[in-house]
Formats: sequence, structure tokens, C-alpha cells
Amino acid sequence: MKSLLRWLGKSSPQVDATVTAEAMESLIAQGNASEDRGEYQAARALYQRAIAMSPESARAHLNLGNALAGLGERNAAMASYDRAIGLQRDLLPAHLSAGALLLASGEPGAAERAYRRALEIAPASAAAWLGLGCALDDQSMDAEAAFRAALGLAPGHAGAASRLAQWLRARGRARDGLRVLEAALVDKPDEVLLLKTLGVIVASVGDPTRAYATNRRVLQVSPRDWEAWDNLLCNLNLIPEADASQILAEHRRFGEAMDQALEPAASAPVRHERKRLKVGYVSADFRVHPVSCFIEPLLRHHDRARFDVHCFYNFPSGDHITQRLFELAEHWHDIVGMSDEETARRIRDNGIDILVDLSGHTLHNRLGVFARRPAPLQFTWLGYLCTTGLRVMDYRLCDAYTDPPGQAESWQVEKPMRLPSSQWCYTPQVEPPTPSPLPMLTNGHWTFGSFNQEAKLNESVLHAWADILTATPGSRIRLLGVTCDLVEEKIRSIFAGHAVDASRIDIVGRLPKGVYFAAYRDVDIALDTFPYNGATTTCDALLMGVPVVTVAGNRALARGGVSLLSNVGLTEWIADSPQTIADVVKARIADPQGLAQLRAELPARMRASPLMDGPRFTRDLEALYLRAWEQRGT
Repeated sequence: MKSLLRWLGKSSPQVDATVTAEAMESLIAQGNASEDRGEYQAARALYQRAIAMSPESARAHLNLGNALAGLGERNAAMASYDRAIGLQRDLLPAHLSAGALLLASGEPGAAERAYRRALEIAPASAAAWLGLGCALDDQSMDAEAAFRAALGLAPGHAGAASRLAQWLRARGRARDGLRVLEAALVDKPDEVLLLKTLGVIVASVGDPTRAYATNRRVLQVSPRDWEAWDNLLCNLNLIPEADASQILAEHRRFGEAMDQALEPAASAPVRHERKRLKVGYVSADFRVHPVSCFIEPLLRHHDRARFDVHCFYNFPSGDHITQRLFELAEHWHDIVGMSDEETARRIRDNGIDILVDLSGHTLHNRLGVFARRPAPLQFTWLGYLCTTGLRVMDYRLCDAYTDPPGQAESWQVEKPMRLPSSQWCYTPQVEPPTPSPLPMLTNGHWTFGSFNQEAKLNESVLHAWADILTATPGSRIRLLGVTCDLVEEKIRSIFAGHAVDASRIDIVGRLPKGVYFAAYRDVDIALDTFPYNGATTTCDALLMGVPVVTVAGNRALARGGVSLLSNVGLTEWIADSPQTIADVVKARIADPQGLAQLRAELPARMRASPLMDGPRFTRDLEALYLRAWEQRGT
């Protein structure tokens, strides 16, 4: 919310020339300074004092609205903006701030109206054009025109360049988006917003090395930009050449930076013994998101006689999956918009014994809450298969396949807590269709498929897959979820370099979930990415009878495929290096009838495996929780 207000306009002493009282001006200036420090409660009190001095000051009401918005008091903030506009109809920042709040509240139509009113007041306002672009329907070409109008009025405007670049990338025009950013960076090479957006886009097209370097530049300018830290660490995990020691060192640096920012160090609250342990799960992904496929079995099967289950949800909207998970949780807490300190206080007030992070360094995480140690025991699990770097994170849930005993302890800050079978238990978000017979027996050629994100399609992966097609004459490959011009060009260029004819490559965009599952019916063998293995896509493939070939890597997230395949008895599908993937595939396809039989048996094998046994998985995890609770402090 604060960043939106900064992009789209903020009150300044020049807005309302009618206010001349030095005392009121001083209060507003003090309030602005408090806002800049994130001290919204203090800012609100100062603005309220200013209003008491001059009840008819539109600017004082505007500033109060901004403070209330920062506190998450949406209705009160809108009332303040409306009051400011009622007092001074042409007060441009009030319309801009109202638009920003409406946009952040998920009301793009109302936000659009606010920005159009702002443009009636100031047709040359770059902030109003930027806001309008943000508010317009994502599919509307008018959004691009609005962003370009903002840039035309304010060349190099970081907010406008960033939003336009993201808009272009979302429509597959990554090259155009990068041109916008690079042009803006010429005059502002250290602009944090531009650099962060550049990092996000280059990472999304499968260039994690450049993304890592870009976020390193951000941190040189702004060492405590936690979003940049998250991006940098995620990017590092995607780099094939990175090793476990380098990854751990960077995560430690993040943890040390957060420790320094929070001095003095937080301490865990004292808990009295009670019959039921209070367990809290913190995530922004209780919705249509891969994480929900793995948290649902746990919420469904938790033993309510021993565990009191709380979900802390950090996303501004929900969907049918959110509703389903809401009904499974005993207690539901919406924490979006709450500061880390306020959220930590909420967790302490609820007496949570074991707090579980489901995000790690992924989008919308709340690691800042965990850094404040609001619970006696803290775990990380599921959404980010790597260390968090936080010294106050006690355990990381994993298994012996992803984190081999005696080896993985040196990969992480946390103590690995291994589940006996797998770190995952899966349920599909929709019921998949009936699997098909082996396509090769009908069409006469092998079809390989990838269902992974574009960001995972690095050059090493594509070269290995091209080797597979070279080793299997006449075979084809289907790459689903590819929407970007630069990614498609990279794919075609690398395969052409291996003398793979373009006619053997099918590139398909994103598909709705139901259609997506049906796409597995046309694929004989699925290909896993490395070093960042798939999880949901691998489970989806196995449930549709499609075996997956993976590579056993040298760190936890590069061994997810090992865990999944081992749990369904497919260890012969695990390659020990990228160079041996083609050999593994050739060995497996030597027996088409055997593969046809495996395809017929695999869905039932998957459903009977630990990967889909919700009650068993939950009992295993609860046993770990109880053991950790008994051992705390020892």
C-alpha cells in the first residue's frame, strides 16, 4: 500500500496553500516523517491533532487517510479521502490516494473512476495515467496506452516503466518489457524499483544468473530491501552452477541482515503446558496455488484432540480453494496488510506453540514475523525447499531423500526434521480425467513433455532435453506453459543447435486446470527440470500414469524428484547427472510394452503410496511436532 501511494501521488505542503498556521504545518510534517518510517499510529495521532486545529483542512484529512491506509483501516481511510475531496474537489493527491487504496482493495472499477477524475483535474499528471493503467482490465490494450502516456509525461518514471514492463511480460512480450526498463535505467542506473523489476523479468525467462546479479546491485543500494533479498535467494536456487555452500552462505547473510535490523534479538515467549498444542500455519498460498495441494491433506486429517489448528492468511483475496481450506481450519486469521510486529503480536496473543512457515523466500512471505520469534518452536516447510537463513527458525521439514542424513545438515541453518517417507502429501485441486493408454503405441513415436514454469527452463535443462531428442530419432517434445517470446526463441535456438528439427517441438501456452490434466494423455514421458525440480507437476504426471525422469542433485530442492519417484518405486527413472538423462530415457523406452503396463498401473500405485496417504502423513508429522515440543530447550 505504501509503495502504491508513493507511485501514485502523496500530499505535499504545496497542495493546500490556504493552510498557513505554522503549528498545523509542523504537525503534518511530523506525520509525514512518521509515515516514511512506517510509524502509522504515530502519524495518525499527529494528523488528528492537525485536524483538531483546522477541521476544514483538506490536506490534513488527506494525510490522515494515508496513515489509516497504512494501518489497513480501509473504510476509515476512504472516509478521510472523501472528506478531503468534499472540502477541496480539485485536490489531486486525494483522488490519487483514493485510487491507490481502491486498487489495493481489489476494486479496479472504482479505482479507474478515481483516476479518471484525477485526469479531469490534471490531464498531464503522470501519476494519474499510471494509476489508470494499473486499474484498467489486464486484457485491455488501453492499459499499455496509459502506461506509455505516463512515461511520455515523465520519461524514466520508475513506477510507470516498471508497470509497463510487467504488463508487456505478462503478455509474452518480454523483449519489449526489457527495452522499457533498460531505457529507464540509462538515466537512473541505481533505481531500486527498476532493478527489481528487471530481475523479476530476466528470472522469469530462465536467466537466473543475470537476475541474481541484478538483485545483488539492488542490495548494494538498499541492503535491507527484504524483497530484493527474497528475489536474490530464489534466483540463486535456480542457477545450475551454484552449490550448497554458496547457497547457505547467502542465506546466512540474509539472516544476519535481518538480525541486525531487529536488534535487540527477539526471544521466544514462555508457554504453559496444556492438553492441545496450538499449531499455526502462515502462508499467502491458501488458494489456487501449488502449496494448497500439499497443505489440504494435513488440515483435513489433523488430530483435533491433540492439536488446535490456526491458519494465518497473507493474501488480499481468496477463491474456492481458500473457502475449502477455511472450512478445514479451526481458526482463520487474515494478516494481509498487518505489519510484521502486529502479526507477531497476534500470534503471541493466540498462544501459538508451533509456528510453521509455508513460504520461505517466495512471494508474500512473512519471514519478518518469524524473525521476531512469536512462538516457542518455529518450522519452515513446503513452499521453499531450502534454508531460510534465520537463526530463530528451529527446524526445516524434509525427508531422507531430499536431505540425506550426515550430509544435508551442512546445507541449512535449521535442523532438518525428516519425515519417514516423504516431505509431501498431495491432493489434486481438481479430479483428473481418466489416463490414456501409452500414446506411442498409437502414433508410433515417443512424446516427451514438460509442464514446468518457464523460469526453470535454463540453458542446461534445454541442452539435456535436446540430447534426449537426438538420442531418440523421430521423437517429439511438448513444452506446456511457455508464453514468452524470449523463452520460445531460446528453446528453438538450442534445439536447432542439436540438429533437432523445429517440427518436432510443440510449444503450448498456459492451460486451464482441467485441460492441463488432459494434456498428460498425449505425453509418454515427462521431463523434470533441474536444479529446481518440479513437485506438483511431477505428482500430476504420476497420477495421470506418466513416468517422470529426474536428476539427483546436490541440494534439497534439486532432489525433490528423487523423493517423489522413490516413494512410488520408480528409482530407475533417476539420472545421476544431466549428462546421463538421455541414457536413462533410452533404457526405459527399450520396452514399450513394459511402459504401457506401467502407465496403466501408475495411477493406482500413486494413490496407494505415501504421497497420497493423508492420514498416515499427518500422524507422522504430528509425531515430529510432539517430539520437537518435548525436546525444546534441550
